[in-house]
Amino acid sequence: MRFAIVVLFLCMATRILASGADNVGNRDHGKIVYERYCMTCHGERGNGAGEFAPYTNPKPRDFRKGTFKWRSTPSGSLPLVSDLERTIREGVYWTAMPSFFVLNPRARADVIAYLQSFSDRWTSEQPAPLLVIPPEPANTSASVQRGRDVYEAQSCAKCHGDQGMGDGESSKTLVDDWGNPIVPFDLTKGHMKGGSSSEDLYRVFMTGLNGTPMPSFSDTIKPDEAWDLVHYIQSLNAQNRRQK
Repeated sequence: MRFAIVVLFLCMATRILASGADNVGNRDHGKIVYERYCMTCHGERGNGAGEFAPYTNPKPRDFRKGTFKWRSTPSGSLPLVSDLERTIREGVYWTAMPSFFVLNPRARADVIAYLQSFSDRWTSEQPAPLLVIPPEPANTSASVQRGRDVYEAQSCAKCHGDQGMGDGESSKTLVDDWGNPIVPFDLTKGHMKGGSSSEDLYRVFMTGLNGTPMPSFSDTIKPDEAWDLVHYIQSLNAQNRRQK
């Protein structure tokens, strides 16, 4: 009886280990995927200088710094593999980065393993723990007004404009970490680049967008203030739809 239990345990452990191994991408296979789908924009060396790069705005990501906008980890941290997988699967709205949902999970894991080879950060660092998002409170008119106050207190209008249309006084002078001009997002457009759910907006406010002038507000606003800001931004979207 004891021997049978030991054998059962070993079999279960083997399955768990095998399952874990299956979730690790194959870099050699990922190179093939990258060359077929990614190289024309991101470049052979992952430097964001592919043949289509001059014709895209914003510019394709340079993978060599290990710097990524869309993360569930704190400002300055590497993203989780799941963050990269989501970007590849869903794409980035309003940009030339399409959705690659047609790639199966194995191909996406493989290409992630390959793009990680462009930066030494992936061998010397680990992603920080993911941001914990608290439950969303009610979206009320009072919350929206408080969110407007947060927007003003944090000087969001300096970049995004008083009405959130991306036309603030600094909007024409901003550059990313590579020196490329970058325009603040028009918050009234209705669909955000990294996702439009309440949680997506909250995440951006509290993690920032690495490589861009968009900072993390995790040290300057409290979670309830971040939710108020979410509700205010969502009200700009709703107002824009009504005007149309």
